[in-house]
This record gives sequence, structure tokens and C-alpha cells, in this order.
Amino acid sequence: MKEILTKEMRQIQLEILRLIDKTCRENNIEYSLGGGSLLGAIRHKGFIPWDDDIDVMLRRDEYERLIDVLRVVDNDSQYKLWHYSNRPTYQPYAKLYDNRTILGKSLDHMWMGIGVHVDIFPMDVLPSDELERINFMKKMQSKAEDLVSTGFPAFVSGSKWQYAFARFFLRAPRFLRYHGKNKEIALEYDNMSQKYCHSKADEIGFLASRYFDKEHFPKVLFDEFEDTVFENLNPRKIKNHSRYLEQIFGDFMQLPPENKRVTHDFYTWYWKED
Repeated sequence: MKEILTKEMRQIQLEILRLIDKTCRENNIEYSLGGGSLLGAIRHKGFIPWDDDIDVMLRRDEYERLIDVLRVVDNDSQYKLWHYSNRPTYQPYAKLYDNRTILGKSLDHMWMGIGVHVDIFPMDVLPSDELERINFMKKMQSKAEDLVSTGFPAFVSGSKWQYAFARFFLRAPRFLRYHGKNKEIALEYDNMSQKYCHSKADEIGFLASRYFDKEHFPKVLFDEFEDTVFENLNPRKIKNHSRYLEQIFGDFMQLPPENKRVTHDFYTWYWKED
């Protein structure tokens, strides 16, 4: 198989983002670039130079609507939806990937069988009280650990063999309890995550975020959206991006030191053979 170069990979991701943007606009679904992609749009007008992925985020209700539409896309194009409703998945969010591509050998077995993709994150309502919020996020992150432990070799995934070795022992008890229950645990996670959706709580975030307690924002941030610039596209973003980016990155317009400019270079992508 032919390896996909970084320039090619980014172009594939941009085409996926173009499709997500078109789909959302046609169906009146609001979304925003998220994480490093939102930072890249504001600071670099595109990819962060040392970054190599694209993230989008939506309020839970909009996320579910987008997933429903993308199931149709999955059946009728080269783009496929990675979501527990149509294939086993091990993380509590979705991906849209290009089915002409595939992940090469990697210790991160959660993504085996899928190709170059864009991540799609649901943003759920969080309790306003700090202690209650932290406890809720800990509970949801534990449930996310249950989800990754439903499959083998997914539960021993890691970017380095040392991480994979450690996770074998740490997650083995969960695997023995939950293996084969992927869809059941994923559905439990989704149901649990919406505990506060009809409450007066005024914060929102992705509950299984690697940023953990930095991942809580005023819910009103997801009331107003606008177009932005990302490479050759004009995707959507939350209007008050500064409040979001300051929460996660601090002084987000300041470049990090060179030793902190980390890529996902432990992934290698290939074109599928004809």
C-alpha cells in the first residue's frame, strides 16, 4: 500500500470538513471547530503547523441530528461514519473518515479499520456546582474507560508499547466484565451524559475530554456562531472563541516552546489497494 503524505492527509481532512460543513448548512445544524482546530483557525488561519487533525464540536442535540444525517452519507459515498450505532467503536464520540484510506500498523488499536478522518465531539450540559461537575466528569470518564475496555485489542491501545503494556493490566478487570458489550456500554454513556440536559445548569463541555476540568464553558458560548477561515475553507466557529481558547490554552496567541509542539506522528496512513 502507498503511504499517505502529510500534505495529502490534510487535503483529505479538508474535504471531509467541507462535507461536514455542507451537510450542517443544508440541515440548519450549528457546529464549531474545536480544540486545536479552532486555535489553528484563529492563530494560523488553518492547521497549526505541527498539528495533523481536525476537530469539530456540537451541542448534544445538534450532534445527534448530524449523526442521523451522516448515517445516510455512510451508505452512499466514500465517506463512512464511525459511530457505535453502525459499527463497534471505543470512544464516546464520532468520526467521519475516507474509506479509500486506512490506518497502518499502530499500537493504537481503537482506530484499526478506519481511515483519515475528522473527529466529531458532543458537548453536554454540566452541573454548575464545581464539586458536582468534577464528580460528574470523573464518573463519565470512568464510563469511557468501560467503553474502551469492551474490545480486544482496543483496550490495550497506546501510542507507545509501555503504555499498551500498562493498560493491559489496568483495564483487564474491565475487559473481563464488559467485553462484547460495546453497543450497550456506548448507549449507557450517551444516556448518562445527558443527565443535566433539561436542568438549569449553565455550563457545557465534552465529558471525556483529555483536558478534564479545563473542559467546561458557559453554555451561552454555543448560542452564537460565525464563519471563520481554515486553509481554503470557511467553516463555522463559536463567535466568542476567546473565552473557549483561554480556558484550554491560556495565552492562546503565544506560540508554545518548540519541545511542546507535538504531532500524532505515531499514526501512519495508507491508500487502500485497488
